[in-house]
Amino acid sequence: MLALMAVAQLAAMTPQEAVNRFVSHSSLRYASVGVQVIDLDSAKSIASYRPEQANITASTMKTVVSSAALGLLGPHFRFETPVYLDGVVQDGCFKGNVVIRGTGDPTLGSVFLPCQANIVDEIIAALRDRGITSIEGAIIGDDSYYGYPYFDEDWDVGDLAYDYGAAVHALNFHDNLVTVSCTLDSRGRVSQSSFRPSVPGLKVISRCRNNRGRNAITPYLDYSIPALILTGETTARSYRNTYANPTPAPMLVDSVERALRTNGISYTQNQDARAALSTADSILLVLHKSPELTEIITSLLDRSDNMFAHALLRAIGARDWELKGYENLPSDLDQVGVAAVKHWLELQGIDTEPLFMRDGSGLARANKASVSFFGDMLTMMAHRRFDGVRLCDLMPKAADRVGKTLEKNPLNDRIVLKSGSMRHVQCFVGYYPAEEPRYAFAVLVNNYTCSRASIKDQIGTFLCNLLQEK
Repeated sequence: MLALMAVAQLAAMTPQEAVNRFVSHSSLRYASVGVQVIDLDSAKSIASYRPEQANITASTMKTVVSSAALGLLGPHFRFETPVYLDGVVQDGCFKGNVVIRGTGDPTLGSVFLPCQANIVDEIIAALRDRGITSIEGAIIGDDSYYGYPYFDEDWDVGDLAYDYGAAVHALNFHDNLVTVSCTLDSRGRVSQSSFRPSVPGLKVISRCRNNRGRNAITPYLDYSIPALILTGETTARSYRNTYANPTPAPMLVDSVERALRTNGISYTQNQDARAALSTADSILLVLHKSPELTEIITSLLDRSDNMFAHALLRAIGARDWELKGYENLPSDLDQVGVAAVKHWLELQGIDTEPLFMRDGSGLARANKASVSFFGDMLTMMAHRRFDGVRLCDLMPKAADRVGKTLEKNPLNDRIVLKSGSMRHVQCFVGYYPAEEPRYAFAVLVNNYTCSRASIKDQIGTFLCNLLQEK
């Protein structure tokens, strides 16, 4: 009987019938729903529901910034992080500063791109090539290219301490994440703490109440101290979790200092050298380059990495600012990036009026767009190649992202898409078939009344109904 019901549910129907069946589900009675299906050959809608309504996009916004990055930065774009020697070398001893100048590369030391060149190893190798066996001075992480705030001002303050809320600095390292281990005493205060990797200067402060029957800790970041603040109630004496790191530059500096000693290069800190910056001509020691943009986009779309995506928006904003001849990047760089993204889309013939973009990741709930906008953008990107690369080539396959119904269907391996989710929000935008797309689709659902697993199954069933005969 269950098998017969499944067959009946996936009975052949027209695209609009598939849409109508999906939006009539009882769990969507009070929801804000938008659906758009585009025939890419004709560039026309073949089925829709409330196509002009703007809904929260969640991480589907990452397809917007990825598209603009391909167009504005180019598929072969690489972030560059220069490392300078600011001082003099005498008989194998370098007296001065090793300055690592951040320019916004989100991939430095990333555990998600393990095959890229390691900037710490590059620095050690370059010092050895110059015959440097000792350093008297300071290792300086120059994080000044981007100013505060490092996070988007539309992000919820409650998200900033979690791993998905890591901010974008000029000098990023290790995905701007740190694993914190701490021991709390009987009053809920921190008696011992450690960080992995090490982050000099970062503190853990507990304002928790000890409660034998309840364990509910909420973390916050205080950039001014800097510190991770733990609040709430706890039963645990030992506590371990991974959080956003508010000071990635000291983490990188500490990693370099440790590598110097491990590799037999003596290092003596000299604060006078730090104060005497730029008294000698700087020498380029290393020019570290990130993986190409296509690899960064592939990774961020697959993992839905907010920090990577937001770094692309800031790179777009910085490029636009500097092309106009301005100096000193503004504090509202994110909005400069948003304006540049919208301008590029408009030059491609896309109406951006239904796009309410606040960041590059979709983490801000103020991000909204209509499915008609996504339909137009996806159609344009399906017909655009950037040195042979299309957006669909960088998008992940459906896999287990859209519920059990689609996961068990042969269509699953032929659909590429980007998902987006947050509280009471579930969205998907994508293409079918993956190799040579003939259809684009966008489904944005806000305020459903069922479980997340259920709404994902419903959307998966809809895609099966929509595409099974195509």
